[in-house]
Amino acid sequence: MNLVLFDIDGTLIYSGGAGARALNLAFKEKYSIDEAMSVVNPHGQTDIAIVEEIFQKKLGRTPTFYEVREILEFYLLYLREEVWKAEKYKVLDGVVETLEALASSKDFFLGLATGNIEEGARIKLERGDLNKYFKCGGFGSDHRERWQIVRKAWERCLEYTGEVFSNVYVVGDTPLDIEAGKKAGFKTIGVATSIYTFEDLVKSGADFVINRMDELLMVLEEDAKVSFKK
Repeated sequence: MNLVLFDIDGTLIYSGGAGARALNLAFKEKYSIDEAMSVVNPHGQTDIAIVEEIFQKKLGRTPTFYEVREILEFYLLYLREEVWKAEKYKVLDGVVETLEALASSKDFFLGLATGNIEEGARIKLERGDLNKYFKCGGFGSDHRERWQIVRKAWERCLEYTGEVFSNVYVVGDTPLDIEAGKKAGFKTIGVATSIYTFEDLVKSGADFVINRMDELLMVLEEDAKVSFKK
């Protein structure tokens, strides 16, 4: 069996800015800070790292563990509403078909490797009915560093399945996803569905780069030596 670990934002879904709005509202309520997310590039970062950067740039200090946890609790209070009312929320092209093919194959197991804290990740996936494809994973609530999240995802999927995976693939839309997968010791697949181009992902050192999610099956067929034909 092979393991495929997916990022969420920009890889599986576009939340229509719901995450940024929810975090802006959290900082506004707690610290009276307007547009907190304006000082951060969130793409590929963990939720904890984003909160810490806002504290540094807006408040000039490092937050305590308690302050990070508190802000993320406020964030979750707003996130569900922001996700469900986001007019531009969408599941990206080819995602459902690809996940269906992988989930129905005996050769693959699916997991998450995302900078979102776990509850936030599940909220974002819920609107697109994608949670059913992912029994386990690694999340921003597990660790500040992306590569540690990837390793945690691998460990949880090992424990869940009892399998020794022939290959582990990390799929993401940013150079930070690729960096994390490589540092964790796994194969990496960049998908150019967000702000980073095909060339950006090639330069990041990805083992494979695709333009759309529905190209993933071809890559996996060739590299893992499997067939999706029924």
